[in-house]
Amino acid sequence: MDQVSTEQTNRPRVAVEYLTFSDGTRIDLSPNDIVVIVGPNNAGKSAALRELKNYVISEKGQKVVTSTSIVRTGTISEVHRFLQANCKTIGNDYHGGGIGIRDTIVDHCWSRELGFLGNVFCYLVATEDRITGSNPSRGIPLLEGVPTEPIHFLYLNVDLEEKISRLFEQAFGEDLVLYRMGGSEWPLLVGQRPTRQPDEDRLAVSYNERLLEATVSLTSQGDGMRSFATVMLNTMVRVMPSIILLDEPEAFLHPPQARLVGEFLAKEHREGTQLFIATHSQDVLQGLLNVAPTNLKIIRIQRDGTVNKAKLLDKTHTEAIRTDSVMKYTSVLSGLFHSRVIICESDCDCMFYNGILDLAEVHGGLYPDVLFTQAAGKHRMASLAETLVSLDVDVDVIADIDVLNDLAVFERLVKSLNGNWNSISALAKPLKDTIEKRMFWLDCRVVVREIGEILKGAGNEQTGSFPSALGEGIKAILRKASPWDALKEAGRTAIPAGESTQQFDRLHELCSQCGLWIVPVGEVEGFCKSVGKHGPKWVQAVLETKDLASSELSEARQFMKKLWNTKT
Repeated sequence: MDQVSTEQTNRPRVAVEYLTFSDGTRIDLSPNDIVVIVGPNNAGKSAALRELKNYVISEKGQKVVTSTSIVRTGTISEVHRFLQANCKTIGNDYHGGGIGIRDTIVDHCWSRELGFLGNVFCYLVATEDRITGSNPSRGIPLLEGVPTEPIHFLYLNVDLEEKISRLFEQAFGEDLVLYRMGGSEWPLLVGQRPTRQPDEDRLAVSYNERLLEATVSLTSQGDGMRSFATVMLNTMVRVMPSIILLDEPEAFLHPPQARLVGEFLAKEHREGTQLFIATHSQDVLQGLLNVAPTNLKIIRIQRDGTVNKAKLLDKTHTEAIRTDSVMKYTSVLSGLFHSRVIICESDCDCMFYNGILDLAEVHGGLYPDVLFTQAAGKHRMASLAETLVSLDVDVDVIADIDVLNDLAVFERLVKSLNGNWNSISALAKPLKDTIEKRMFWLDCRVVVREIGEILKGAGNEQTGSFPSALGEGIKAILRKASPWDALKEAGRTAIPAGESTQQFDRLHELCSQCGLWIVPVGEVEGFCKSVGKHGPKWVQAVLETKDLASSELSEARQFMKKLWNTKT
């Protein structure tokens, strides 16, 4: 049985002390934490929230979260004073906050199992209630009634109403206004709040006539507006819960509004309240990270049969995500919501390999739950892989063959995927030496001479843009100026025969075992050399003019098929 703390505070509170998931992972929490639960579809994110609500009410074990501790802070007398201040009292019963409970039962619930009293201190904002959660509230007698719904508190707190309106305006460009002359119902209106004249207050007939002309009911607006308002009302205005469970705050929202929701939830988080968020949205997560509160905890869960595996993102990687521009402005964060992520050097590589994997011949059974994301070069691949691997994301990296050129970059990349660097380096170092010593490349004088010959073709009198054909000729020469450029162009076949080729094959196999896939044809363009272009133009030409299932691209299909089947 949970122990009840007698610490004297301004109000009684309930908090989750820790979570233990079905894989045995325990994550400790603080009473002021914002806990974000992410993961692939059907991983158990929403189920974890529902189970937490059940734990607060009773102590029965659940499937995703197998154990927890619900800690209560406050004395019995403080609980009664709290209920008297926030509930309507009828005889010996408290009504409000989702409960109707006798005062004699409160003592029993607070000292043992919370039961119905748990609904006071823990509130679940479910996805299915997102649209109706901002509907008009039934009015209450202002002098005798006790506010129990968020709209009631907006009526009594003008500053809070205006604050919610400012947040709504940032998201949608419209004010959100409480209509105080609604009689038995108090609705929210959307539009431009009219300016009050010096002799008008918020209940003035003239002011409310102009208000109705300038606005429409929130209930008549789109699902996005209504969902956004529900999230704001239940996380910023609802005062009784000290645990708020928010499922899919991005529901019905476009990405910009979803990101704003994340920022608002972090900025406006109420002290002394635990906020648990289950989300499928990179935008919500990025919004939370933009604010980067120190009490933010990101937990990724994934399902392995009947077991839900959990991993807490440490502070170092959280900061890396927040500050790394590639992670911040690309789709890499979406990898937290997929079963598998494949990191490539560029968007062009992602497009081609994604197209190949899209073939049923390559991926086989179920359609791949995979994200392709680019790292803007080899030097950034390791940092992306490290962060994703730290959250147990299944990561593969596809790198051009010249990744062997910089052993420091290569080493970090191997280690980011938990590869055995000692075994791999024993092959990589001699192979690099062989490539640089034995492969032919042009020395500086030859490069200058051959480029000079091409420039003569431009003529001294020619004006306008530089001829593209001559530019391609210069690029071709430069690709021969380094053994690594030559290796990228030719691939494995350019490696000296015999021991060096054997070293590469063994190295390639060791790397693939940890998820690092070195392109055997050198670079992505080597899979289809009949297209004489490079980069985006090459990918565009291949996707538009070639049949990805043709014999010409069989080597690319074999490469991706081996990559995909290694871990499936």
